[in-house]
This record gives sequence, structure tokens and C-alpha cells, in this order.
Amino acid sequence: MKKTLSIMLALIITITLSSCASVKIDNNIENYAADVEECCASLFMPELEELPNYKEVEYYSKKSDGLFAESSIQLIVSYEEEIFLKEKERLKTAYTYLDKPQKLDSDRDVYTIPIEKFSFAGFDFKIAVFEDTVYPKNFGMVGISEEKCQIAYLWIYAVDLDYICEADENEIKAMSEFMEYHFSLE
Repeated sequence: MKKTLSIMLALIITITLSSCASVKIDNNIENYAADVEECCASLFMPELEELPNYKEVEYYSKKSDGLFAESSIQLIVSYEEEIFLKEKERLKTAYTYLDKPQKLDSDRDVYTIPIEKFSFAGFDFKIAVFEDTVYPKNFGMVGISEEKCQIAYLWIYAVDLDYICEADENEIKAMSEFMEYHFSLE
């Protein structure tokens, strides 16, 4: 009887803690620098002052607290065509990018990053590599939209996220679902 009550109490506490999670969406560019620092993204996300002369910048962040806290940062920068082409060229060497999918080092056959390059919402994305990156817990992506002359910088910080998909799943579909959940690209 004590064991059953203990299990029921543990379940109630877990459900209560999980239901207390809240999601905070922020579009205020004034919070960008603090969010970059809080999400350990300063090696990847550009400083606004260092971006070349842009037409417009759009900012979006999503933070969920609770049992499985996660944060994502999205910065989309729009340029005139001439500046866009220079920025696009600079990005070829500004970061090191993955050259193959990443699998979890375990007995499970799962991908932490199922594809290294993909298209989503009009952007062609590449996933950046840093020494301290632990896919998919913290990583950055650069997306380029030729049509809109835009560059998207996306960062995810989800310490409890272990993988994006199983090896037998559709990698493109899994990555699209991941993007839809964490970011707000139109």
C-alpha cells in the first residue's frame, strides 16, 4: 500500500510540475543581447552593432520554463541586394558547418541532428559547429533566403533534449517539425 501511495504521489508531483511550465514569446529587440547571453549563444549570434547596414531586423525568442526548460532565439536580417550578396559570401567562412548528420553515441539508433543542410520556410539552412556544441542541446543554424535577401540566425538551447528523431524516421519531416515547434518563420 505504501508503495502504491508513493508512486501516486510521485506522479501527481510530476504532473503538477509539468503543468506549471509557461511559454514566453518575445519580439522586443531591446531584449536581444540579454537573451543571447542567457542562452549561451554569444559565440554564434551576431551583435546588432556589427551587422552591416541592414534594411530591417526581426527578432523572436521563445522560452519555456518548468521541468524541461528550453529557449530559442531567432534573428532575421533583411538587406539590400548588394549588401546581402557580400554577407552571403562572408558567411561561407564565418562559421564551420556540419558536413554529415550527427548520431547519438549510445545503443539507441537516433539522430541528434538528422540532416546537416535543409530548406525550410524559404531559407536554405546550414548547421554550425563549435567546440562546445552538444547536439541538439545547444546549436546554431544560418539560413539564407535568396528571394527575400534575408539571413536568419537561429539558436536552440534545450539541455533536456536528447535527439531530434529515430534513425528510421523521415529526417526532413522530423527537422521541419523541430523548426515549427521552436521558431516562427513565415
